[in-house]
Amino acid sequence: MSSAKEILAYIRKEDNTRQSTALDFLSGYQGNLAGTGVDVTDAEAVAALASGTPAASVVLAATCIKDAVNTWASTASGAQDIYLPPAVRGDHLVIDITGELDDATAACTIKCVGAVGAASNVYAKQVIGTNTGGIAGSAAETGGTAAAPTSVNLIYTPAAAATNFLGPGTMIHFYCPKDNQWLVNCRAVPKGTGATGAFTVS
Repeated sequence: MSSAKEILAYIRKEDNTRQSTALDFLSGYQGNLAGTGVDVTDAEAVAALASGTPAASVVLAATCIKDAVNTWASTASGAQDIYLPPAVRGDHLVIDITGELDDATAACTIKCVGAVGAASNVYAKQVIGTNTGGIAGSAAETGGTAAAPTSVNLIYTPAAAATNFLGPGTMIHFYCPKDNQWLVNCRAVPKGTGATGAFTVS
């Protein structure tokens, strides 16, 4: 059996790790993300929605990996889904948008639920977005209350134009402050004027 000293040392280490990942999330730092992320193509994300109730393999191909930078090569060619993994306190991951989200006005959804083991996930009560002055839709408030949040989908709907506020190079950070809840920190790289596009939740 572990000694009390060993147990306390473990607890301190765990707390320090969680504090470190929280600071990385807030600052946008990626250097501690040691995992190998998934590269979700536009076609994979479209397939994850188009099949209605997608097969497990289809969902897996569009599910992000925690402790990693994941890429999303979406062009918004059609409505599509990408999934977050189960949220465990201290988890941190990034979605790096590498595609041009401007082929069409197709809803691009980042889903909390749907991946294996993620049935209880929600977005924590928060405002998600860029808070860019003068751009309607650049931020959205999640549903429910701080004690009982309800939103499970973060939806970005672009314009079919090279002026969307989520352009290639955008980094969206996700952090779990409490089991089954995700916080979002969007670090956007706009295209052109960055005056189009909208966040909604459901």
